[in-house]
Amino acid sequence: MAQADGIQAQLNYEIAIYREQIAMIKRETERVSLTTMDLTNALKTIENIGEENALIPIGGGALIKGKVASTDILVPIGAEYLLVMDKEHAGEEIKKRIEATRKAIERLTEEFNKIAKKLQEVSAQMQQVQTQNMINRRVDGNIREDYI
Repeated sequence: MAQADGIQAQLNYEIAIYREQIAMIKRETERVSLTTMDLTNALKTIENIGEENALIPIGGGALIKGKVASTDILVPIGAEYLLVMDKEHAGEEIKKRIEATRKAIERLTEEFNKIAKKLQEVSAQMQQVQTQNMINRRVDGNIREDYI
């Protein structure tokens, strides 16, 4: 009986680990999806920008009217550095990033499916162990009743 309890404890631990991994993958997928949406919005803005009047965000939801004097775009390249790009190059860079985020979502989805499958397998094993424990307890109870 102690061995069955040990197996059950191990399976409970594995189930908890898989559930935590699934939760982490869901959070990461949501984060990457939001990044994809932001990049898509940036691409639309880049494609439609011209030297015209615009509303410029200044923080706190406030905007000011302004005129776009240049269509050069500052694109973040990492470590808080920005690179000045013309409209076409900036659009291409954003498209590459959108594609990278889509691939990341695909990889996360694949990983999610693998872990979900493992979780189902371990849950099925847990169900078998619990059923076997219940049967063993009934058999033990019946044996005691027969001899008492």
